[in-house]
Amino acid sequence: MSAPGTPIRAITNSLSLRSTPAVPPASQTYEPLVKAVLRHRLVFRIFLFSSLFTWAMVVVYGVWIQGGITRLGAVGTVTSPIRPTALLLSVATWGLGVLPVLVLRKTYLAATPTVASSPSQVFKAAISKTSTIPSLIAYIATSATFTTLHLLMSSIYDSATANDSTLTLFVKSKKHPYYLNGRTLYIVLAQLTLSILFLSRNLMLDRLNVRWTASLLGNNVKTFRLAQAFTSTITMVLLTALSLALHTCVFGLGRSLVLPIIFKLPVVSMLIRPFAAHFLRGPLSFTLFIRNWALIRRAYALGLFTTLNWEFAETVFDTYVAEPLTVSHVTADPSLTLTSGISSTSTYIQHFAFSELRTLASDASPSGSARRIALFSDQKYNPTIWATLVRTILLVLGNDYQTFLRKGAPEPKVEAPKAAISGKQSAKLNVPSTPLVKTNVLKASTAAKHSPLKSALETLAADGVVTAAADEGAAQLPELFRSIIAPVTPQKPPEEAPKPKEISRTMAVSPSRLTEKTMARVQSGLNRYAPSWVGEVRERIYGWWTRERLSRVVEGSLPNRKVDALAVESICALTCASLDEDRFGVVQRDIPRIIESLISFLLAIESQQASLQSSSKYPTTPEEMAKLSPKEIVYAEKEREELVRAGEVLSEVGDALKAGLVHIAQTFGHRLAAFKFPPRIANKLQGFVDYS
Repeated sequence: MSAPGTPIRAITNSLSLRSTPAVPPASQTYEPLVKAVLRHRLVFRIFLFSSLFTWAMVVVYGVWIQGGITRLGAVGTVTSPIRPTALLLSVATWGLGVLPVLVLRKTYLAATPTVASSPSQVFKAAISKTSTIPSLIAYIATSATFTTLHLLMSSIYDSATANDSTLTLFVKSKKHPYYLNGRTLYIVLAQLTLSILFLSRNLMLDRLNVRWTASLLGNNVKTFRLAQAFTSTITMVLLTALSLALHTCVFGLGRSLVLPIIFKLPVVSMLIRPFAAHFLRGPLSFTLFIRNWALIRRAYALGLFTTLNWEFAETVFDTYVAEPLTVSHVTADPSLTLTSGISSTSTYIQHFAFSELRTLASDASPSGSARRIALFSDQKYNPTIWATLVRTILLVLGNDYQTFLRKGAPEPKVEAPKAAISGKQSAKLNVPSTPLVKTNVLKASTAAKHSPLKSALETLAADGVVTAAADEGAAQLPELFRSIIAPVTPQKPPEEAPKPKEISRTMAVSPSRLTEKTMARVQSGLNRYAPSWVGEVRERIYGWWTRERLSRVVEGSLPNRKVDALAVESICALTCASLDEDRFGVVQRDIPRIIESLISFLLAIESQQASLQSSSKYPTTPEEMAKLSPKEIVYAEKEREELVRAGEVLSEVGDALKAGLVHIAQTFGHRLAAFKFPPRIANKLQGFVDYS
């Protein structure tokens, strides 16, 4: 049979095997939406409100420098906000004095608080952070900007008094044109001191971390913005006064005591004499301050102007970066977006994702029910959206549960096993080595052995009788011991090693020991000559600085408690909603894992609460408290306050766990008997079932 002339073509088919996609990462779905909203808030909320406040402060400050309404009049005071000079100074003040601080806050924004149990540990942890040096540079630079603009304003506007109009860099003297102006130097150093003190306050408050609002955490707590503004203003007034008082004392002591000593140094004196020689003349510094209240008043006004601009800008920043947001509703699949968002590597992004997820889980409207039904029944991804969601939530809770059991300690590092020796290396190690024979292997003839010439040479080169006998005896020993026998032939004695030079007792001591000795001498001098109240004040300050706060220790064991509470509320609400909205039963197989994880976390928290109550060193009953001394009563009150704060920290997660388990027990009731739990978990769950 002949072959056909036309070849047979294969039948084409459009069907192809396609792999089911996985849930995309948060960097592709959720994070871009959140960053867009935060960028809009930064530009149209934070930048706008802070610039308006700076404009108002520049106008008020300029009117005050010019003498107020009594000198400008009503028309001049009303038109001062729209004058070109005021507008240009406002733009320069905000752009060079406030904007760098906001950029700094945005760059180093964090969501996990610093783990430290005392103010000293907080300060040490802040110093070790990479953000401290840039923060110090930013605050010092912006304070210098405020000072420069103040000098510019004082040269533009007419001053209220004649003394305040001489704020120049150098004094007006033809004989000494390079003498520094002491008034200007005083204001510049006052601003430097204020910037360092303001930064120290922010470091102690751990202000680079987000302060979550009550609305994000689901608490209906009203915030009183007017009261917050008043409190912040009073705080800045006191902080500026404290900084100026501290600077005034240091400046006076430096001019009266330190500067004369510096001028006695030969090289340094030649360098600074053309600029600061006039500071050695005149009356004492403190009398100069008494006669220059206008200068102190101007320094205080400039410092208050600086701190109010900083504080308002940072307060607005703290408010808007922590406000909740909703972005999943603008996407095609909100459930997919939220499931991807809670798996973000950024704790800050996770807060917003869990907040939205809790809203979705507890939404009782028909649209919320439809979104949950779509979440439970979706099968387009592998693993499914629900499987990814529950796995992510349990992983977050599990990691924080392990951190809580370790009491905030970092996870121990697992040492890598040592690499085993390869087969080639072991083969090289086991190869036997043949000793090298250095003698003549050929048997010598008798004639050669008894040659007269050879005998004569051997006689001349032979050893003595004793040496030959010793060598002959040693030749009979095995090779192992022969290697450790010293030759009997006398050798040249080795030269003695030079003795190490003795360390002189007058050498310099290490800086740490020198500091300890100096502090010990100062402390002994204070104890001997200072009044008793000085020692008590020093003891209280040192105790406040180094005393560990129990509440801060507990906070270190639950660093992500805000996220944990949101995750617990979300998973419990979704589990309860699955009873009516889960059509395929995909949630049912995960209910035992969910309940076991929640109860395990709750048992650990309750155990910690019980241990805190039993660790009290002081009595709590009024009868026993009356027997204590006044000092012990103060310590007992501090301990009680710390116990209350520690209990509040534990209750943030504990209350969410209890409420969620009660909700599950009330929803499922007797249906929970179909699941199997360990005895410890079952006993605890039975209590919630009986309660419901």
